[in-house]
Amino acid sequence: MSDILTATREELIALVYDLIDRVHAQEAQIAYLKDQLHQKGKDNTPTVKPPVFVKANIQKKKKAPRKKREGSYHRTREVPTQQIFHSFSHCPNCNEQLLGKGSVGYTRTVIELPIVPYQVIEHVILKHWCINCQKRVMPTVSNSLEVIGHGNIGINLASTIVTMRDRLRLPLPVIKTYLKLFYQLDLSMGELTEILHTVAAVGKPQYDNLLDQIRSADSVHADETGGRENGQNGYFWSFSTKNIHYLMYRKSRGKQVVEEVVGNDSEKFNGVLTTDFYAAYNTYTGFHQRCWVHFLRDIHELKQQYRKHPPLNIWAKQVKQLYEEAREYSGPDPTLPIGKALEERLAKQQEFENRLRSICEPYIQTDMPMSTLCARAVTYLQELFVFIRFPNVKPDNNPAERIIRHTVTARKIQGGTRSPKGSETKAILTSLFDSWKLQNLNPLEQCRLLLAT
Repeated sequence: MSDILTATREELIALVYDLIDRVHAQEAQIAYLKDQLHQKGKDNTPTVKPPVFVKANIQKKKKAPRKKREGSYHRTREVPTQQIFHSFSHCPNCNEQLLGKGSVGYTRTVIELPIVPYQVIEHVILKHWCINCQKRVMPTVSNSLEVIGHGNIGINLASTIVTMRDRLRLPLPVIKTYLKLFYQLDLSMGELTEILHTVAAVGKPQYDNLLDQIRSADSVHADETGGRENGQNGYFWSFSTKNIHYLMYRKSRGKQVVEEVVGNDSEKFNGVLTTDFYAAYNTYTGFHQRCWVHFLRDIHELKQQYRKHPPLNIWAKQVKQLYEEAREYSGPDPTLPIGKALEERLAKQQEFENRLRSICEPYIQTDMPMSTLCARAVTYLQELFVFIRFPNVKPDNNPAERIIRHTVTARKIQGGTRSPKGSETKAILTSLFDSWKLQNLNPLEQCRLLLAT
């Protein structure tokens, strides 16, 4: 049919019937689609299980909306230390000379490191004849040469070497290679070692002062880790506060090291000593806080060993709940007098100790898996809730674990030391650098200041 206006009656009737058939077909399709939409969401899991090698579908969890950023994360534009101007003197199109002062089209900054060889600065000291004194005079410039000791190593070079050795934990051959590649400076292994010893000798008075600060602190965290000296096993002992770290190397892991630093009573240290349950710390009879993290970790390992033991699980849950309750204790009313507040803290400490005793005592002399840990809890009962009495004391020894981690990592990378002098140098440098880090100071700059004084 060419045109509906000129179509015959028979052609129009045929067109009507054709359109009616199409409408019926579309209505049937719409009904089918509506039925499919209605069935959506129902459990259509096939009754036949898929093969074993076919992975099951994992329903994706709805992601929480992303937290809005407080600001963009692009690099902050820095103040340029040098400017290079780019401009035309003649037009690139018609070669006409350009007049006037150009305006800024755009700027682009490039962050670059200068690659320069090392410098050798020669200080020439001149002497003159004094007519009045009848002798030659010359200035004394030893204090302004900015060198360490009586050698020729500048404080910038020495500070860089020491910082790479302690903070970056680089072995001496790597430091030697770095100086050769980047500065064309060739230093021997003996020179590098002597630089470390010289810097440590300069920092020895400040290192000794760290020990005095440890002994005068209100709360100290202590820990120890293994070390090697000339192929023989030894130990690094760590004593730290929130601002100070004192590290020392001793061949012994016995109680005499603890007595050396904090004493066994209050003649050297009158604060709270926080440690794990190692027996060498038992020699200290002052205020003592044992680490709850170590205790709970041992409970967790015991539960992993006895997975199906209801009494053990019940006991572990009771101990954990008691610890959480004690940790959430916010202290007495701040309006109370100091004496009343201390009485309340002491009563609260006694209450938690009695509750822990009642939880652990029934299992001490039994064949239960937790009998050993219960005996430990009762033995150190008066040293588990000292943090209730003193608000500035933590219930765990995590600060000591974190501060000594640097020493442990350095031991794995660098190995041990070769001599007692090397062990002392290691302890001095690590103590100084760790203390500067705790005080949020730049270690490289602080090392320069130490050598410049």
